[in-house]
Amino acid sequence: MRPPFDVYASLLMGASCVALLVGHVRWGRKRYQRVTQQGATFFLGHDLMNAGYGALQPIVRWCVAQGVSPDTVSWASLIPAAAASIACATGHWGIAAWALLASALMDVMDGAIARATGTMSGSGAMLDSVLDRYAETFVFGGIIFYYREHVTAQLVALAAVLGSFMVTYSTAKAEALRAKPPRGSMKRSDRLTVLILGSALAPLSLFWLEPAGSRYAWPVLVAISLIAVLANASAFQRFGALARQLSQPTRPEAGTARATPMTKKLPIARV
Repeated sequence: MRPPFDVYASLLMGASCVALLVGHVRWGRKRYQRVTQQGATFFLGHDLMNAGYGALQPIVRWCVAQGVSPDTVSWASLIPAAAASIACATGHWGIAAWALLASALMDVMDGAIARATGTMSGSGAMLDSVLDRYAETFVFGGIIFYYREHVTAQLVALAAVLGSFMVTYSTAKAEALRAKPPRGSMKRSDRLTVLILGSALAPLSLFWLEPAGSRYAWPVLVAISLIAVLANASAFQRFGALARQLSQPTRPEAGTARATPMTKKLPIARV
């Protein structure tokens, strides 16, 4: 039986990632300040982040030269997100992996363009965050539709949506209270990495490991289960850290009537 197109798409993605990492190591493992600021996680290491960020630089420079605005890239990122949603819903997981990757890279590009052009702003950061939520909703909506015959899988996907949004909300709440945003796992970049990996492995599992006609796509189930568990655990950890931070008494400044737990206002930037 000839492998479907999605299998070839997944294999091509794996080969591309290996080539990207080999090239990054071969050309001296260049480090980028933005990657250092963001920090690596278990799911997304420094080498992979620096390799991807470096590969985007020629595209970022071209966008800057052509006068492409960060907001334009932010809006455009919804297109591959919608494509990923349709691909997930119809079980074309190899295509979904590539569409998710495109959406993730465009999410990095808008911030890179904003920093390169000196156009970082609160309104741009807000737009970026709002569109990210829409993009995630599109993708999880497609996954939920795919598992329409499996209620348990749908509930796991809904738990993943809840955890994803609460992780983001913890950061937004901290910024609203002018507190230091708590750190933890399962940021958007982590969630996208897990979803891309699960989607890329799903065609291989469906073709070689699972029975004919199976609609479980076990790598995707594992991916959304990881997000459901770890994102919600991270959200609780983040809110606990934020609560402890805000409960610490501070010295009143001269001329003020009382102290507040708020720290200095932090700059808002695209991520």
